[in-house]
Amino acid sequence: MRTTHLVPLSTQALAILKQIKQFCGAHDLIFIGDHDSHKPMSENTVNSALRVMGYDTKVEVCGHGFRTMACSSLVESGCGLVMLLNVR
Repeated sequence: MRTTHLVPLSTQALAILKQIKQFCGAHDLIFIGDHDSHKPMSENTVNSALRVMGYDTKVEVCGHGFRTMACSSLVESGCGLVMLLNVR
């Protein structure tokens, strides 16, 4: 039997998810599957989208690297790491 996995989110993240939920219609999920709206989006969806955009997901960029890339970009733009950590 599977156990529930709870992830605490910041108020900012919850606000964004509530905005996105408005576009989901009657679906229980926010990120629905491509072929079945009752299943969550596949972990391969981001990589597939990147490949469609012309990126080589084995060499240039991949889905799981987005968080690191976003953090680096925010720090470079002047948003301090302490500020980022306090958002959690």
